[in-house]
Amino acid sequence: MTSFLRPLAYRYRWIYDCVTAVSSLSVGGVERLRALGLDALHPRLTPKADVLDLCCGSGEAAAPWLKAGFQVTGLDISPLALALAAQRHPDLKRVEGLAEEPPLREASFDAIQMSVALHEFPRAERAQVLKQCLKLLRPGGWLVLVDLHPAGPWLRLPQQLFCALFETDTALAMLEDDLPGQLETLGFSDIDQELLAGNALQRITATRPTAAITP
Repeated sequence: MTSFLRPLAYRYRWIYDCVTAVSSLSVGGVERLRALGLDALHPRLTPKADVLDLCCGSGEAAAPWLKAGFQVTGLDISPLALALAAQRHPDLKRVEGLAEEPPLREASFDAIQMSVALHEFPRAERAQVLKQCLKLLRPGGWLVLVDLHPAGPWLRLPQQLFCALFETDTALAMLEDDLPGQLETLGFSDIDQELLAGNALQRITATRPTAAITP
């Protein structure tokens, strides 16, 4: 289920930008929100490493990686979003495709980020996306996820209101689930979860083990 405000936010850019600005205040603003993935992995990557921004949209979360000098590929299902990304971030390599079945070579990225996008997927599709992340990473490569987490008492009501107005029931489902545990079950290692913004956001890093992955 989706509220009527959600498609309006995607149709009218100013609504989307306002919602993003307000929701990012608790982490220090929009730029800070979009740089959370980079901040977590920058020290672990070599210069010009290959990075995949999965569900990149129009490229806002890819921008900090490009500015830091990484070779960034953005994948998204929306040709309109990718066209906007081409205008805003011409250095971003763009690929149209499903995150559940990305048209990309396995073991071709040093890092993958998903910035506030994983909650868009139902449980089964979410598991498939994470499996694909494991395959697309090179051994020893890193995944960083920034997404919703059940808020603490001070932000619980605002989070519930936000989800009711702008999110789908897939977001509510993810709030009920143990994402680090799911990553461990899928085969990721070195999993670390950091809670931000009054626990309303989680930043999770995990790595593909250097040993071979059993299908």
